[in-house]
Amino acid sequence: MLNYIWLSLIVLGIAVAVYHDVDDLRNDPYRNNLDLPLVLQIQKDSITALDTRQSYLGSVTFKVKDIAEFYGESHERQYPNTSETLPITFKLIDGNTARLSIDADKSEVQTWVKMAGLQSAGGHTLQGTVRIADASGQSVSVQFRSDPIRFVTINKVTNEGIVRYAKTAVELAIGLIGIMALWLGVMRIAEQAGLIAKLAALLKPVTTRLFPDVPADHPAMGAIIMNISANVLGLANAATPLGLKAMEELNKLNRKLGTATDAMCTFLVINTSNVQLIPATVIAIRAAAGSGDPTGIIGPAIVATAVSTIVGVATVKLLGRLRLYRKQIEETEKL
Repeated sequence: MLNYIWLSLIVLGIAVAVYHDVDDLRNDPYRNNLDLPLVLQIQKDSITALDTRQSYLGSVTFKVKDIAEFYGESHERQYPNTSETLPITFKLIDGNTARLSIDADKSEVQTWVKMAGLQSAGGHTLQGTVRIADASGQSVSVQFRSDPIRFVTINKVTNEGIVRYAKTAVELAIGLIGIMALWLGVMRIAEQAGLIAKLAALLKPVTTRLFPDVPADHPAMGAIIMNISANVLGLANAATPLGLKAMEELNKLNRKLGTATDAMCTFLVINTSNVQLIPATVIAIRAAAGSGDPTGIIGPAIVATAVSTIVGVATVKLLGRLRLYRKQIEETEKL
């Protein structure tokens, strides 16, 4: 079931991304394949003196309001009727065509800032091609056409979302191998040394009060105690089969199969919110993530799990005493 949920979320995310990209293609906010008139200042006496093998520095000066209107930003905010000058890099390809890079990181035109972030890895440079209309002197009149920007959202979902986090998951899983092997080995030694059995003996007086409907000598009680003991020591792998065994034994005491008893509900709550003295998995994740003190979580984990267990047990016992709940149970038992 969980796999279907994850698959549905992935499909939904891709569908939303495609919707946004189709909307961008229809509205064309980046003005792909449209020419923008600009006047450049290059550090040469004439365009004819430029070498096609070199790049040259310069600047571009423009009215902020004019550029904003070209990209349809004027309806979003009021732009001042002032000029802005940005540094550029200019490289001639042939006599009438050149490559232009505009340092748009600090531009007042928000669309240019966004386009620069989408086009370049550093997020500073707006790139495009220019056709030279007037090459007299140091001022060069050009028609600027930015490099096309399409399918922005779907690229983020696939490249920055799915691929990136899949890589992170693999790296984290590999980093967990060593530390998990260490803690599982320590816990296995504790199990072989009889620590779990001793802990089970200590828990028996508590469990008999928590599960009054379960006989003390019933196999279900033994499985419950062993499951709680394994969870307390962070033995999740050992606790899982013990938990299944406990539920199986509790179901043998159930007078109405298919309906959870008080003992089943109580055990499920304790198993979910069980007190953990050694949260081995969290310690391993912190160590794999480069934490300077991966075991520093032990104290907070003990407090948090103890509170959650107390609240969970109190809640399930309170609900078990409610008249409406008891009435439903009695009606079920009569069937």
